Amino acid sequence: MRRMGWAMALVALLAASPVQAFDPSGVDIIGLRLGMQAGEVASCLGHQGYKPTLTATAITADTRDGQLMVVLSAERGATEIRYVFRGRAAGESTQIPASVLNRFGEPDQAEPPTWCRAVSPERTCPSTQPTLTFLPGSLTLILRSQAARP
Repeated sequence: MRRMGWAMALVALLAASPVQAFDPSGVDIIGLRLGMQAGEVASCLGHQGYKPTLTATAITADTRDGQLMVVLSAERGATEIRYVFRGRAAGESTQIPASVLNRFGEPDQAEPPTWCRAVSPERTCPSTQPTLTFLPGSLTLILRSQAARP
């Protein structure tokens, strides 16, 4: 009977679908996602009590924790979301990186810490896919679509 239970558990484990890779295109930064149109971005920020500043190519806003900039493309909406945390209070400069790692897990690329769907054999995130990058020195979180990357 024990063998049957163990065998059934093994079959269930092997039949389970594989864990999905991290996909930055599904990540949100304070409710903002890649591909959102300018009106959606402004509305989302307004509902949170922020006053966005709109230009033809970007939306910026000061938040409780820092400065937000959303780069826009007329065809594709938000192609980059950049959030610079202030980190002025005691201990925040170490709490923010720990919080980012806690939320997104270990990065796929070590330097700079970057998350992507699939890494190259060199353990770097290709420029052909969306990425989420954290720059610990400046406390900046950058979510980019593949076309926004240099």
